[in-house]
Amino acid sequence: MTTEEQQHPQPLFPEFQPTGPEAWEQKARKDLRGTPLETLHWHTYEGFAVKPYYTAQDIADLPFAQLRPGNFPFLRGNKTGNNSWLNIQELRVDGDSQAAIDKAADALRRGADGIHFVLPTPGDFDMAYLVATIPVGQHCISYTLREQPKDFLRRLYAAMGTQQVSHRNLKGFVAYDPMTAHGTLSKDESKNMTRVLDMTKDSLELYGVTVNGTNFSGIGASVTQEIAYTLSAAVAYIDTLTKAGQPLESVLRNMQFLMASGTNYFFEIVKLRTVRLLWAAVIEAYQTEGAMAAKLRIHSSTSTWYQTTLDPYVNMLRATTEAMAAVLAGCDSLTVLPFDSTFEQPTEFSERIARNVSTILKEEAYLDKAIDPAAGSYYLESLTHQLADRAWKLFLEVEGMGGFEAAYDSGHILGTITEVSRRKFKNIASGHDVLVGTNKYPNPTETLTFEPEALLQSADFDTTRAAYPTEVMRMATELHLRKRRRRPKAVVAVVGEAIKRHVNASYAQEFFSCAGFDTEVVHFDSVAVADEELDKASAEVIIVSAPEVAYANEFGPRLRNRHARPTLILAADPAHMKEEMLANGYDDFIFEGCDMSTIMGLVHKRLHGAEGDDSK
Repeated sequence: MTTEEQQHPQPLFPEFQPTGPEAWEQKARKDLRGTPLETLHWHTYEGFAVKPYYTAQDIADLPFAQLRPGNFPFLRGNKTGNNSWLNIQELRVDGDSQAAIDKAADALRRGADGIHFVLPTPGDFDMAYLVATIPVGQHCISYTLREQPKDFLRRLYAAMGTQQVSHRNLKGFVAYDPMTAHGTLSKDESKNMTRVLDMTKDSLELYGVTVNGTNFSGIGASVTQEIAYTLSAAVAYIDTLTKAGQPLESVLRNMQFLMASGTNYFFEIVKLRTVRLLWAAVIEAYQTEGAMAAKLRIHSSTSTWYQTTLDPYVNMLRATTEAMAAVLAGCDSLTVLPFDSTFEQPTEFSERIARNVSTILKEEAYLDKAIDPAAGSYYLESLTHQLADRAWKLFLEVEGMGGFEAAYDSGHILGTITEVSRRKFKNIASGHDVLVGTNKYPNPTETLTFEPEALLQSADFDTTRAAYPTEVMRMATELHLRKRRRRPKAVVAVVGEAIKRHVNASYAQEFFSCAGFDTEVVHFDSVAVADEELDKASAEVIIVSAPEVAYANEFGPRLRNRHARPTLILAADPAHMKEEMLANGYDDFIFEGCDMSTIMGLVHKRLHGAEGDDSK
């Protein structure tokens, strides 16, 4: 192909003429039949709207749309040969470290490229057994340490010395990150960070400065917040370490970000592209060589925020799409968390499945062959630009407050994350945001394999996850089942044929099914017939769906004076009639968009109150 042909290629199908955005908009408005096109816009937690379609015009003026992999500012990554990544298995070590080391050695034989040991008590880790069992100079072995990083590395180097292995051969990372864990560095922690960098900077493939962005995403932060606050924490580390006498180039060469990959597929692909782009801007601000930006290492893990305890096998599907997003975005290494890690020590089966997700994406899906396949996508390039703009503005806002530590100490960082996470929880409670198997499409035959009460009281049970409030309701129902030896029953009583009422009735049925109730929908011709039949139903909850207010008014007085009075809920938003409905015997109201947590709080209070009465 000549140079002229390369610069001006012929259209693949010349009979099809290019279509501009005006034609797309005209066609869309025609198909919508008068409905405003803006109703198709999706409003994100980041505060901007995603359009229903994108065209070449959306990226025509973007400055980085034509970048190639390996070129500054490294939006498309620093890989130039292929998109390979390391498959890292995470192992939490509680108690017997030798058993964990044996498991790690087995994982390395069965497809893992490396191991990430999470060590709550690093002083108990058997270093001699580690270096005798695993050739640590040949594999990527990483460590998360809450304390004593200097002593840990000193013991590791001493043990390696007995095997005549140089610490310069180490590969992996040391994740000691008090900054994102609690917002500031004490004098001892600052000294620890400086010493860790001193001890790791001669090992070219061992990263000693890790900024853990999962501490933000794991409590419900938006993608914008995760990016901005991770960058801000990294800048705080740079300033702390350089003030302690460390060369800037040494700090940057040893820098790694640990980022979670969530279920918002396209946003997660764009997230890592945005991180690299903005990191290059940070490097420029330090007036150092731009190539230093390429030294940043990104380790991705599947998200804990979206993991569920209910219907846990769905976590396998979530983890697969999360892993795929991280890989397409160009992560350097990847950990897929086992599907059962929210409620038990992962089994050999769950660990093998998690490990094999990454293997399949590489060996069977060939995702290691193409670097940044998102390049050129009208949507993803435009989204990268929008996300970078929002995250950079937030980053500058934090820096304007005095930096990460000052913003954290003022309550700004946790406060803004809490505001977003509350909106997320509200949207999950209302069904607007879906967690399959938890707040929508539950498994009606699921049997819990754990003790709900013990799990809820466990200090290790993650209460910050998106699914937690819904899980608490389901587990409360499960406790009722185990005490009464039957599930509580919810009957949706439908009278008439009003479509809107049926929508609310269907919503109520699905919600109470997700909450673990034995739920059924029964149609009646009249209130009188419904009243007679419901008297025999022995239901703890009755949801009334009636087309006329008069019908709704009749139910309350008929049911509220019975001895075994059920919780009575109206499947509608009564608006101006709310007080009247409450006066007529209704306890609450259920409809699309309502706050379901208050309803279930009321229902379970009644259930457990009844159990208390039985015990007297």
